[in-house]
Amino acid sequence: MLYAGASEGRLIWRDASGFALLEAPLLSRHRPLGGGFRSAALRLADRHWDLLIFTAPLFLLMTTALGLLPFPSAVHAVLLLALVAIVYVAVWLTGLAAMSAIWLWRTFWAFDRATGEVAESLSGVHWTVTLCHEEEAGRAEELIRRATGRLAQIVALKAGAAAADLGYRVSLGEPTETLVLARRGITTDGVRSHVDAWDGAVGPRDDGVEVVMIQPASRAPDPADRRVVTGRFLLLYLAAMLVAVLVGAQIVANQESTACSTSSCEERPTTYPDALRWLSQRLLLTDPPNLSPATGAATAIGLLTGLMALMVIPVAYVAGRDQLRAHTIKVEAYRNMRSLMEKRTRLLILVVTSGERDAVFRAVAEINGKKPTARFLGDRTVFDLGVVSEVEIHLVQSEQAAGGPAGATLVTSSVIDRLAPNFLVMVGICCGLRPQEQTLGDIVVSSQLRLMDHRKVADRQGGDPLIILRDDKVTPSGLLLDRLRAAEVDWTGAPVHYGLMLSSSVLIDSVSVRDQFVGLEPDGCGAEMEGGGVYAAAAKGRTDWILVKAISDWGIGKNDDAQPLAARNAAEFVVHMIRGGALDRGTWHTSAASSPSE
Repeated sequence: MLYAGASEGRLIWRDASGFALLEAPLLSRHRPLGGGFRSAALRLADRHWDLLIFTAPLFLLMTTALGLLPFPSAVHAVLLLALVAIVYVAVWLTGLAAMSAIWLWRTFWAFDRATGEVAESLSGVHWTVTLCHEEEAGRAEELIRRATGRLAQIVALKAGAAAADLGYRVSLGEPTETLVLARRGITTDGVRSHVDAWDGAVGPRDDGVEVVMIQPASRAPDPADRRVVTGRFLLLYLAAMLVAVLVGAQIVANQESTACSTSSCEERPTTYPDALRWLSQRLLLTDPPNLSPATGAATAIGLLTGLMALMVIPVAYVAGRDQLRAHTIKVEAYRNMRSLMEKRTRLLILVVTSGERDAVFRAVAEINGKKPTARFLGDRTVFDLGVVSEVEIHLVQSEQAAGGPAGATLVTSSVIDRLAPNFLVMVGICCGLRPQEQTLGDIVVSSQLRLMDHRKVADRQGGDPLIILRDDKVTPSGLLLDRLRAAEVDWTGAPVHYGLMLSSSVLIDSVSVRDQFVGLEPDGCGAEMEGGGVYAAAAKGRTDWILVKAISDWGIGKNDDAQPLAARNAAEFVVHMIRGGALDRGTWHTSAASSPSE
C-alpha cells in the first residue's frame, strides 16, 4: 500500500516516525494515473484486496488439483485439495454472511450507536487519510496540514490535465474537496487524543472521535473524470460481429429451409449448425466444402459478413492508434504528476558571519535532526540543511558588505544561477536605530529596503554639505512578508518589528554616522551592510527575497556580546515560519497546469 501510494503521490513522508497515506474515494469512477504494470498491479491489489484474498488461494488449490488429475497415485491428494477448497469457501462465505448481518444490525437497529459505519460511508465519496503514523503528538497537525496540501496538489493536477485535454490552461483555482481523517487509521494514542479535540469531528466525544472532516466544503464533480478515446471499441466491434453471425445464421437457416421445400436441400445450410458453420467460414471470405446457399438473401448476408470481416483491418488500425495515443496521454500525465509531486519549495538562506551560519544550522537541526551537507557549486559552497515541512533549505555564506568578489551581490547571484531557488531570505544581525522602542535581540523584518551608498553630496553655504540619496528604495517579496506576519501570530520568541531597513557598505560604529543615517531616512528601524547586494542579485534572477535580522548593537560601542542572541532569534523565527507550512509548494504554487520545469 505504501509503495502504491508513493508511486501515485498519495504518500506524505517525513521519515519512518511520521507519514500519512491518502486514499481516493472508493466510489470514484476516475482512477489514479498509472506508472507501468507494477504500479497498476499494486493499485489493483490495493483496491480489491478482499477479492484477491478470496480468489488467489482458491485458484492455487484448484490449479494444483487439476495438475494432479492425470496421475492415478495422486487421487487422494486431489480429493484433499478439493476438500480444503470447499472448506475454505464455506468459511469465507460464513464470515461474509456474519459480517453482513452485523452491518445490517448496525445500520437499521443500532444506528445511533453505529458510529463505526461513518468512516466507511465517508470514504466512499471523499478522499481519506487511511493511515496516519506520527510518533510525536505535537507534530500531528503538521502532518495533516501536509496531507491537506498534497490533496490540493493532486486535485489541481487532475484539473489541469483535464483542462489541457480541452485546450485550456488553468491559472488559478481553489480545491473544494473534503479530506477525511479516519480514527482507525491513526497508529498512536497521543495523536488520537489530540484529534479528539479538533473541530469538525464526527462521533461521540466520550467514546473518542471517529472521523475528522478537514477543510469541509461541498464536493464538486471530479474535474479530471474525463473520457480519453481508447481502442476499446475494437472489442465492441468484435462483439458486434459475433452477434451478427449468431443472428445471421438463424436468418440464413430460415431462408434456406423455406426455399428448399420446393427443391433439393443437399449442400445447403438449412439447419442452424450448418448455417453457423457457413457464415463463420464467410469471415475468412471462403465457403465450407459442399455447403453454399441458394437464396439471394442468404448470399447477401454472406457477402456482408465477409465485408464486416474485412473492416476489422481498418478498425483495428484506428483502435491501435487511439489506444497508443491514450496510453501516451496517461503516461505523460503520470510523469508530469510525479515530477510536480516530488518538486519541493527551494529556499536559499544567505548569512555573513559564522555565528549567523551556526545559528541557522542549529535552528533547522532542532526540527529535522539533519546535519548540514556541503555541496560545491562552481566557486561557492552551499550547505544542504534537509527538509522542513515541504521546503528544501540551502545556506550560503558571503563576506561582509555587498561589493567585492566574495560580497553578497556576486555570491548570491552565482548561487541563484546554479540553484534556482524559489525564495531567498537573508538571516542575521543588524544595527538597531530605535533604542527607545527596541531591545537587543529584537527581530527586524524589512518591509522596505533603502540603499544608502549612491548619493549626491553638494556644498552649501554656511552649513553642512547637502546629501541627496539617489539609490533605490524597494519593497521585498509581498508573499514572504505576508508569511512572516502570519508566523508572528503563534511566535513566542523575541518581538518582531516591521519597517524600513537601511543598507550600506559602511560598518556603523559612530554616533554621528548613525545620526546621519537616521536624518536621511527618519523611518529607518535597522541598518545592515548586505541587503543591497541581495536585492540586486534577486532582481537579476527574478527571485522573491526578504531580510530577517535581529538587533545586536546600536551603532556605537560595538561588541560581540549580543550577536549570538540576535543570530539565534532571527534564525529561529525564519525556521518557525517554514515549519508552519507557509512556504509549502501547495500554498503558493497555485497554477494547476504548470509544467514540471516551472
